[in-house]
Amino acid sequence: MTFQYDEFADALWVSLSEPTALCVYMESQTHGVILRVEESTGIIRGFQVIAWSRRISVGPVLVPEIIDPEFQEHWGRKIENRLAN
Repeated sequence: MTFQYDEFADALWVSLSEPTALCVYMESQTHGVILRVEESTGIIRGFQVIAWSRRISVGPVLVPEIIDPEFQEHWGRKIENRLAN
């Protein structure tokens, strides 16, 4: 897992693992969080938190898709539907 913070943009990038294929970016259910999802599998490979310093000052930023297997499955189905169209 790697972290990168862009102070000018006030954005935190978190890479959970290296992607093994093409990734797409999708909005998380958490406002201001963008997910990097491996297109072929639906596996979340990372995410970006916008306005990081403001958000972290009020408490933790939760990204439910990362910790809940049901969300991982939801994104997998969403990717499958996208590929089918």
